[in-house]
Amino acid sequence: MSAKKPRASTRVAAERAAELGAARRRAVGAKTGLAAIGVVVFGVAAVFAQRSYAGHTKQPATALEAPPRFVRIVKQDLLQAGVVGPAQAPPGAATAPS
Repeated sequence: MSAKKPRASTRVAAERAAELGAARRRAVGAKTGLAAIGVVVFGVAAVFAQRSYAGHTKQPATALEAPPRFVRIVKQDLLQAGVVGPAQAPPGAATAPS
């Protein structure tokens, strides 16, 4: 007897299985790549948020005020011009007659 030749449908099924295997490998590679990109993007966003968010101060807060020399000069200039005078006491409390 002669050796049997593989049937066409068996050959097509084998080719289809090989194609599916290759497609699955490509899909796994793509999913792995996307996951890696996602992890990198998340890490970069976390570092960016930590560095730029005001709640994550890197140094102690300082008072927002003018330099003392500037304040002294402005007060002196305003006093000399007569714009600012000594503080006045508020008028005494008065009650209405009953």
